[in-house]
Amino acid sequence: MNGPITRLRWRGPVIGLLVIALGALAWWGLRPAATHPAGALAGAPPANPGAGRGQRIVAQAQVVPIDGIIEVRPLTNGRVLRVLVHPGDRVDANQLLAEVESDLQVAGVRQRKADLAAATERLQLTAEGPRPEDQAALSAAAEAARQEAERARDFWQRQQRLHEQHFVSEQAVIEAEHDLKAAQARTEEAQQRARGAKAGGRPGDVRVAREQETSARAAVTEGTVALSRTRILAPIGGVVMTRNVNPGDIIGSDVTTPTLFRIVDPDRLEIRFEVEELLAARLRQGLPVQFTLPGSTTVIGHGVVTRIAPQVEKRSIGADDARIRADSLVRPAWSDFSREPGVDPLPVNYRLEARVLLGEPAP
Repeated sequence: MNGPITRLRWRGPVIGLLVIALGALAWWGLRPAATHPAGALAGAPPANPGAGRGQRIVAQAQVVPIDGIIEVRPLTNGRVLRVLVHPGDRVDANQLLAEVESDLQVAGVRQRKADLAAATERLQLTAEGPRPEDQAALSAAAEAARQEAERARDFWQRQQRLHEQHFVSEQAVIEAEHDLKAAQARTEEAQQRARGAKAGGRPGDVRVAREQETSARAAVTEGTVALSRTRILAPIGGVVMTRNVNPGDIIGSDVTTPTLFRIVDPDRLEIRFEVEELLAARLRQGLPVQFTLPGSTTVIGHGVVTRIAPQVEKRSIGADDARIRADSLVRPAWSDFSREPGVDPLPVNYRLEARVLLGEPAP
């Protein structure tokens, strides 16, 4: 009798413990599961609307020049005579990169300068009128015509007195009067010429001459510009990235002409990174950013988000990588870049990873 009773005594507590354990397991399995942010948010705690500190967005990044890559194209047609730079050369602004044949342009400028000199001379002569010697001759001619008119007047008066005394006919008086009027007309003409010579050219003639001089000057400017285009200059100071021209090449100025040189300023760089579309709304200007090498956790530089694109677009960084979906949309953003001590300068287009720290104040 003692055996069954003893077994019942220890089986009761065991069964009670099993029931309690099963109830606890059931409660654990039925509790609400904690939600987490998307997988691109590294180091994020369980979802909490007020908790942003410690979360970060990891994005593909690339070193880009602030001023962009400058493409130098030709502005004239012709054969290349000289190319003075190679990829990797540092150039200054307005430094000569290449030279195109310019014989026709030089001849054109010389001809236009000669035309300008002739037009300027014509304008000066028209504005000043005849030379002093010619003015003196016209004044003398006017004086001679005046004296001739005085003699004609004296002759006409004598003919009138003789006609009154019946020594000459009335026809002689009429002829003397006609000679007097002709002499007076010649005098008036000579005096007008003399006054015009002293006053200079007529306003209409001066205006036409001035317009001709202006047109000739504009032609010289046009020819000078055409000549300057035979000298291909660097628009900015920087480093030559590529060179696509050699001496002897025939180049043109149309839109299909290939780029001759690409120049970049390696001293003015920033970082462009692309954030996945689902996380794009969390970007803010002023957020701190850490930069690492792809696949590494060692920080080689840092910066602050300076600009954010207003739209999403196709991925451009790493779009050719089979591990990354090239058809996904991303939101570009830019950050300044400060290297950590001991880190070498980074070249343009160098690939990085950007870690945007959400909820962290800018340093």
